[in-house]
Amino acid sequence: MYLLVIITRQEDKTYDFLRLLPTVGVRGATVIEGRGMGRILRDRETIFTSIEQVLSASIDLTDNVVILSLVQGGEVLASARRLARQVFGDFARPNTGVLFVLPVADAEGLATGPDMTLPGSAHQGSSV
Repeated sequence: MYLLVIITRQEDKTYDFLRLLPTVGVRGATVIEGRGMGRILRDRETIFTSIEQVLSASIDLTDNVVILSLVQGGEVLASARRLARQVFGDFARPNTGVLFVLPVADAEGLATGPDMTLPGSAHQGSSV
């Protein structure tokens, strides 16, 4: 099992992505509003420092959407990544966002079902 993480400023496309996730075998996701480093620094620093950084385009001042989803590996993960690229665009291009995948060794609180059981896990999925 893997944790698919997408961080993007394209909030307007998030609904479409979430609506289409079940079509590729993903049962759920969590969306968190995020603030980039630039926004936090701007809130703490003087107006002159912020203006200098904005003009030099060295930091990002927009809010982000963080999408987290536990997915099975193999074709489900590959399909979810393809879907993300179809909806949000090529992540290699500037201002698209970031997509990364982390392995998950164990998890609790997952919906019961054979497709959500971690191989070798001592924990069985359960509804919360």
